[in-house]
Amino acid sequence: MIDPYATLGVPKTASEDDIKKAFRSLAKKYHPDLNPGNKESEQKFKEINEAYGMIGTKEAREKYDRGETVDEKLRSGPFYRDFQGGGGRYTYYYEGDADDILSSLFGRPGGKAGGFDINGQDHVYTMEVDIKDAVHGAEREIVMPDGKRLKVKIPPGIDEGARLRFKGQGGAGHGKGQPGDAYVVISITPSEIFKRAGKDIETEVPVTLDEAVNGSKINVPTIDGTVLLTVPAGVNNGTKLRIKGKGMPVHGGKDRGDQIVSLKVVLPDNVDSQFKDFIKNWSQNHPYDPRSN
Repeated sequence: MIDPYATLGVPKTASEDDIKKAFRSLAKKYHPDLNPGNKESEQKFKEINEAYGMIGTKEAREKYDRGETVDEKLRSGPFYRDFQGGGGRYTYYYEGDADDILSSLFGRPGGKAGGFDINGQDHVYTMEVDIKDAVHGAEREIVMPDGKRLKVKIPPGIDEGARLRFKGQGGAGHGKGQPGDAYVVISITPSEIFKRAGKDIETEVPVTLDEAVNGSKINVPTIDGTVLLTVPAGVNNGTKLRIKGKGMPVHGGKDRGDQIVSLKVVLPDNVDSQFKDFIKNWSQNHPYDPRSN
């Protein structure tokens, strides 16, 4: 167990206000939101949070000074934690400006700053979904730190960074304090095939020289599965074709954008002398300069 006085840098004779000031100053300095990716600061912030929970209130401080065990919920306030659940890794953290740490600890408006009617913390989780789930919607489950399971319904057409709110599913309140809320922030994992462009989805599809010159019908992957696409004769590298209704849902999921297919003309891996001679003879009889205006 840590020494809360040493952790906060205050003497055992410090007043309650001195402890609050020390906590506020250190919390600002080491808050994870202000030190992204800094594991040392993250650990320091957890220790500061724990120390304040041990001596930050009169009752908790008296218990600690008497050598009694401090309530675990007060000793390790949920400002920032990582949690590894059965359904994958989720992160939740205290959300707010560093200046609001103390006010949130003592509750939202209506809470009792001098007592223990403390509202619970809001928890923020990040959830990774693939682009297919973003298009069609999905249902996932988060295992929360207390073991409860939170069902998350992802609506079709959800955006990167969208926040889903679950009222009362955050940290427990103390006394008459209300529980906090849970927020799930959506992160769409990059796809090697599909790229979102507003309401449309872009993809690149390779075609042979013969297909580009003479035209063809080719199979093209979409979010909904493979479709047959007509490639007109005489297309160039980078030609874009449109597949209607295979993009992202819009207007509440009733309509969808399109899929934009960029064609990439690919030569065979092994170009033999016959092919080279044919191209050379054809070019001599049909000269053109694609770089001229």
